[in-house]
Amino acid sequence: TLIILLGFLCLLAPPLLSPPPPSLPSTSCLGLTSTEQLLDLFSDQSDTKPACFEGLKEVMDKVYRVETFRTEIEVPDGLVGMIRDKWFNSDKTLYGKFKKPKVLTVTDKYTYETTTVNPLRAMRPNMPDKGEELARVMKVIEDTREGCNFCNDQQTLEDSFGRVYWEKSHIFTSENAFRFYDYTGMVIPADVHDYTKLDAQTFEAIFAYAAVTWFGNIRDKNPGKTHPILVWDLLEKAGGSQAHPHITIFAGSGFYPGKMGHLEAASKRYATETGRDYLQDIIDIHVALGLGLRHKSAAVVVPITPNKDREIWVIGSSDLREFIWLYFIAFRSYIEELQVYCSSHGMALPTGEIGGKHPPDTTGGLMIVKMGSRGDCFSVHSDVSSLELYTINSISTDYYQTFKAVKKTYEKYRKITPEKYEGV
Repeated sequence: TLIILLGFLCLLAPPLLSPPPPSLPSTSCLGLTSTEQLLDLFSDQSDTKPACFEGLKEVMDKVYRVETFRTEIEVPDGLVGMIRDKWFNSDKTLYGKFKKPKVLTVTDKYTYETTTVNPLRAMRPNMPDKGEELARVMKVIEDTREGCNFCNDQQTLEDSFGRVYWEKSHIFTSENAFRFYDYTGMVIPADVHDYTKLDAQTFEAIFAYAAVTWFGNIRDKNPGKTHPILVWDLLEKAGGSQAHPHITIFAGSGFYPGKMGHLEAASKRYATETGRDYLQDIIDIHVALGLGLRHKSAAVVVPITPNKDREIWVIGSSDLREFIWLYFIAFRSYIEELQVYCSSHGMALPTGEIGGKHPPDTTGGLMIVKMGSRGDCFSVHSDVSSLELYTINSISTDYYQTFKAVKKTYEKYRKITPEKYEGV
């Protein structure tokens, strides 16, 4: 009788759940310094793996599909001179890598973004002279200073509800002359014609005050405008209409439009299927890989599924100013370390940040900015092709070089503004 009773109770008992994935380390545990080492780690040919790798891989497998590919190329005698001597400056090591190419492909299982990288592309010699590019950028900035519309608010259009002024940093908002969405505005720092001189105070005033106030005004006018989006392109190569920095702002009605909407949908599906936080897992994975750092309530990562070279994501949660501070650090790393002068940026903010006169609303929960290089500002070659437009992303820079620059900038500003690092 006792055996029958126990058997009956077993039938009523809930099924045993699989154990949760192990906690990821709070810092990098792999010691990786290059994308090539990352590829080797995930290759079956890698014999020794760090002790923390299995726990990391268990979480990574929830988000990503990682594939590695190795092969060999036969180079005809007639091409050896051109490839070895001209392409690689007679560097035998690089030529050897060319003959045995390796490719890392990572697919996000929830956004379906696929990014492929051949580490050799980041090692090529004879790269463009960045000093010459900067000199030409500065000439464009100086040549457009006289008569610049954005240096004077009276030379720009005004929104139907008026302007937002942030006098402390001489920032104002304007209507976009050729709007592409229902309400389309711009935030403009009047006194900063040279975007390479943007400082932390101006950055915070643009994104944490002027833009947020504009979104609140829009929502007061139309309560359905709930999901804030900001986009920013630097110089013509990136799609900027003028050299003077100007951030375009608009809001979705009940959802984030476009790619940010895809990201939010992926995050929700991930939570439903795994019971985990999608963006938090992305942060933890990249920190463990040595491609991310946390700063209070925010984090910055160099993603393994980027759309563009030198791509950086900043992800926030509860404090907008801490998020904007890390964004400033990422921006300064472009200018001061990576010499990226033409770039594109896209940001989504939470609905709760633009309440206006309305009660608290958590409809839209994203606090993220993605930024990427648009290549040499004066190159006649396009930085996008059919691959990026319609299929997958192909990257030519090293993830770890990019993160090294971000971290160096982060530590540099620790000395300049130590108050921002209190409690870190």
